[in-house]
Amino acid sequence: MQETPFWDAANRIAQTMDYQDMAHRSDRARSHGWWRNLVEYGPWKGPAGRVSPPDPDALSGIAKLFGTSEGQVRAMIAADWYGVQQNTEISARVLRLGPLFEQLTDEDADLAEKLIRRLSQQRQQSESSLKRKSMSSLKRKAPHPDTANDRE
Repeated sequence: MQETPFWDAANRIAQTMDYQDMAHRSDRARSHGWWRNLVEYGPWKGPAGRVSPPDPDALSGIAKLFGTSEGQVRAMIAADWYGVQQNTEISARVLRLGPLFEQLTDEDADLAEKLIRRLSQQRQQSESSLKRKSMSSLKRKAPHPDTANDRE
C-alpha cells in the first residue's frame, strides 16, 4: 500500500478550513482550486485530467500551512506523486510531527514524551486485556478434549 502523506495532510486541514483559507494560509502557494482538486481527487487525478505536484517555489508556503519543514514537504511530494518512500521504518505520522517536536523547549519535549509513553502504555494494556478476555471466553466455549468423546 502506497502512503500518501501530502494528500493525508491536505485532507486533515480541509476538515477544519475551506480551500480559500488553505490557499491564503499557504501564502498562495497553490490556488483554492488546486487544493480542492487535490483533496477531492488526489495526486495525478482530477476533473481536468490531473493534479500536478507543487513547484519548488511553493514549498515554503505549503510547509507553513502543514506546520512542518520544507524538507518534509519535499518528501511528502516524492511519496504522493512519484511513489518514492523514504528508506526508513518511521511512519508518516512521526515524520509529520517531528518538525513540531523540534520547535519545543527541552522541558516541553520531555513532557510530550512522557505523555506519549503513558498513552502508549495505556493502549498496550487495554489491548492485552481485550486479548485475555477473548481467550478466556474462547476457552469457556470450547469443549475440553478429554470430555469431547464422552458426549458421543
